[in-house]
Amino acid sequence: MVIYQHNSPEEAFAAFNELYNRYEQKVFNFIQKRLHNQADAEDLLQKIFIKIHESKNLYKQHFKFEQWLFVIARTSILDHLRAKGRYQSRLDRLAEANSAITTDEVALESLASLNADQKEMLEMKFIDELSYQEMAKLLNKSETSLRKTVSRMMINLRKGDV
Repeated sequence: MVIYQHNSPEEAFAAFNELYNRYEQKVFNFIQKRLHNQADAEDLLQKIFIKIHESKNLYKQHFKFEQWLFVIARTSILDHLRAKGRYQSRLDRLAEANSAITTDEVALESLASLNADQKEMLEMKFIDELSYQEMAKLLNKSETSLRKTVSRMMINLRKGDV
């Protein structure tokens, strides 16, 4: 690594080549064990060696190169997994939103299939926010009957059985 840091471009290229050839398989195996995905492991291997090249001046001689390399590799793996987790959580949120839209569409279809009296009862209860007692007076029905009817309609709407 010292030759790679301080020598001419030709010598630095040869030194980097030597480092790559010496550690490529070890680092790849290290990544592969943690990711279980060959394509991701290959991509990450390249990114790690690019990081080594970009940060070659940060290497301190009193540390072993292999330790420094594997710290970079471990950090890169963690960054990759975090990014993958954020991406997965975005996908999950989109899936939830999509299922909510689908559920709303089913509910709207179910509402469309209600007769006028049923729609009126639900409007009175949930839009006008009338109590069952007030609804009973307006519709000339018993409070108990309205409770049962509205409850059954809600159950059927949730199931999509209306």
